[in-house]
Amino acid sequence: MENIRRMFFGGNTTAGFYSLHNNIINENRKKLYILKGMPGGGKSSLMKKIGEHLIAKNFTVEFHHCPTDPTSLDSIFIWELRTAIVDGTAPHIIEPVYPGLKDELIELAQFVDRKKLKSKEKEIIEAKAANKRAYFKVFSYLKSAKHIHDIIIENNKQAVDFKKVNKKTKLIIEEIFSNNKNEIKDKIFKERHAFSAANSPRGLVDYTDTILNGIKTIYYIKGEKGTGKSTLIKKIYEMALIKDYTVEVYRNALFPEKYETLIIKELDSCITSNENAEKYATSIIDLNEFFNEKAMDRKDYELYDYLLEKATLSLKEASKNHNILEKIYIPTIDYEGINKVKDSLLKEILSL
Repeated sequence: MENIRRMFFGGNTTAGFYSLHNNIINENRKKLYILKGMPGGGKSSLMKKIGEHLIAKNFTVEFHHCPTDPTSLDSIFIWELRTAIVDGTAPHIIEPVYPGLKDELIELAQFVDRKKLKSKEKEIIEAKAANKRAYFKVFSYLKSAKHIHDIIIENNKQAVDFKKVNKKTKLIIEEIFSNNKNEIKDKIFKERHAFSAANSPRGLVDYTDTILNGIKTIYYIKGEKGTGKSTLIKKIYEMALIKDYTVEVYRNALFPEKYETLIIKELDSCITSNENAEKYATSIIDLNEFFNEKAMDRKDYELYDYLLEKATLSLKEASKNHNILEKIYIPTIDYEGINKVKDSLLKEILSL
């Protein structure tokens, strides 16, 4: 596992574009820098360079990736400085709450040559319109997939022995909360929600391994759709809140109402149903023990997978249109000016 924690605060989900950007940083912050600008405007590169510089100086930096282009960053968070830099442009529009005090707006559009851009107006409008159509298809397919998923869940639930699942759940909760409680030094967030994976033009991009790094106890909840994995994790989450523990919740990339991973800081423990976490598990709980797999309707699963494939193809279309916009903007941008902003911003952050 690598040392950089990577995650997403937005997602292409069955509920549309789902934003958790208000969890990037809270009122305990020292500073929030909000970048505004244009496609290809260097926002991600600026954040990446500052983040890498701070990591080299032994700061703990989170990289928050863009779900539609996971190679790009939407924001970074520096734990020791309680400071974040965010891309505040659509679809995750962020505005200063404490302008002139804790929050600073940095407008990068000032480095665009508007005369050069004017000749590309028609191409920009066409690419924006095509992008909108592609996203309409993305979310239509994902919403259709949700309906099929609901059918699968309802069908599978009929073949689950929930009395045994509930009994198992009770035992797991007792085991987890019997662990010794540790004191947390940097309690910036009492409760924080994000995604550890995202649906992208490359399919599902998953950074769950980076958030598990260093956690002592990892419970992996295994089970087919409808066996109660998310419900189990939600019950543990509710108990953690009752006990006043500090928690991180990672939502399911497709179904943001479902809890996929829960980290309880004071217990140095994680409970997750993310399949990529299984190889790191210290304990595996298999809910399929209480499920009759013969009840599964394979045709429904095939239809569900087909709709997800169609959504991914439409995300690729959206990505192509965004790349067109970047190619239009890049020749019109003064990157030397943006680099000066980056240098000045880094100097200011190091002085906090």
